[in-house]
Amino acid sequence: MDQQPPPSVSERIATAALNLWSTKSDAAYATPPISDSAFDCSYFVWLAIKTVNPHFVRESSAAIAADRLRFEPVLGPPQVGDIVYFPKGQVPYEVTKNGIRHDFPAHVAIMLSSSEFVGMQSKGVGRVKVPDTWWWPRKKEFFRYKGPAQ
Repeated sequence: MDQQPPPSVSERIATAALNLWSTKSDAAYATPPISDSAFDCSYFVWLAIKTVNPHFVRESSAAIAADRLRFEPVLGPPQVGDIVYFPKGQVPYEVTKNGIRHDFPAHVAIMLSSSEFVGMQSKGVGRVKVPDTWWWPRKKEFFRYKGPAQ
């Protein structure tokens, strides 16, 4: 009888993110987070990671990208469970309000595959197929959780 190897930590994070997408689809965007029903993107990532590490302390998007104790940069293509990080800054296309170009805050989400990620968006938890016209043209980095896991 063939036994499947246990899922990797990254696969478990992706599965948790997918479950959050289905169970928290009606959550509202709120920063700072106020509950498990109103939260931001880094809180979404925290909810997924705490399924593998219940002691994981929530970090901001930028702190996740800077945390080398728990996250390592991914040099190749992203894999299932990797964190995609979009740094704060202007998007590479024109977005104006009253003629003023705006910076957008940093953002994190969890890769479900090399062509899809899930996370909290301004209109709730959403899945994004890539390449898309809003997120993918932006500067981005990928990180893999390497912290403790249970």
